[in-house]
Amino acid sequence: TQVLRHTKTERKRMDLSELRKTIEEVELVDGHAHNLVAVDSNFGFIHAFSLAHGDAVASTQHSLSFKRNLRDVAELYGCESTLESVEEYRRISGLESISSTCFKAARISTVIFDDGIELDKKLDTEWHNTFIPHIHRLVRVERLAEKILNEGLPDGSLWTLDSFTSAFLSKLESVAGEIVGLKSIAAYYFGLEINTNVTKKEAEEGLQQVLAVWKPVLVANKNLIDYIFLLSLEFAQSHDLPMQIHTGFGDRGLNLRMSNPLYLHNVLEDKKFAKCRIVLLHTSYPFSKEASYLASLYSQVYLDFGLAIPKLSVHGMISSVKDLLEQAPLNKVMFSTDAYAFPELFYLGAKKAREVVFVVLRDSCIDGELTVPEAVEVAKDLFARNSINFYKITN
Repeated sequence: TQVLRHTKTERKRMDLSELRKTIEEVELVDGHAHNLVAVDSNFGFIHAFSLAHGDAVASTQHSLSFKRNLRDVAELYGCESTLESVEEYRRISGLESISSTCFKAARISTVIFDDGIELDKKLDTEWHNTFIPHIHRLVRVERLAEKILNEGLPDGSLWTLDSFTSAFLSKLESVAGEIVGLKSIAAYYFGLEINTNVTKKEAEEGLQQVLAVWKPVLVANKNLIDYIFLLSLEFAQSHDLPMQIHTGFGDRGLNLRMSNPLYLHNVLEDKKFAKCRIVLLHTSYPFSKEASYLASLYSQVYLDFGLAIPKLSVHGMISSVKDLLEQAPLNKVMFSTDAYAFPELFYLGAKKAREVVFVVLRDSCIDGELTVPEAVEVAKDLFARNSINFYKITN
């Protein structure tokens, strides 16, 4: 025990300057984010700091992550560390100015956008090219399904499962060469316990039910959601595209218990999907250990450590990333910000991720799990190379 303690003490004195320098300087590939909104959007800036809605928003300012993130933004802008001062700075400066400041400080070279989230005064994906050298797109499959159903058939005839399936696959086929993957938010509808044996009859009944109930149409039927999920995964696999899957925490529209990635067991065990590639988003928090376990056992499973950074406390961010790396192969873990609406979230996601990854890899070196040169390479992998290889980014 004394020898081990002495060895660990010696490791604490190791030179980590190369690791710190690498993490500070690497240009990031953001594997999952959303479009910004105009400064005068009715989606208020307070929502940058919390996933809460309604009356719960009033308590946002009392969280550890709010206080820390607000200070970081205020320091970046050179204004007082109050919500009112930061909001005033944003209004006076304008979106272009604050976006330039945030993206320059974040040092993000590439962003993969899920533009399926609908927010007031959302900006086109192409708008972001002014501040981000390289942008790529995902297709959110449930939103695509709803868009197709709400537009209706050209001849005005009624939808059937066959006509919907044809239209859905045709649309995916038309954009397959322009996107780097698909995205599913099935967890937000009925959770991740996907029935891999859902029948066409069940899906047809589900389709007719949502057409009769919802105006505009929402695909809020479990059999139909499962059918769309499986249809999308088959398409992704056949076109060598990955599919990102929402796992873990989100807003109150989510049943958190059912967003545990362990519920994907039937999908992962189905031989039909043995060659698919799926990404478990959002650090799967609070199910980070479970996600790590799945990535260690299934070749199809890859991980993302967005959203938990910067939404959690410092302890929460570090522990969730450590949990994610407990069993997962290091070449299967990727950075993202999951930023949305506000350029400050790209900055905070990048800044805090650099700080957290340094602590996590430093501790791995102290524990004797990595050498410093190995940790340097892992940092490059986590922040950029894994995503470049996984999404086949060629720019």
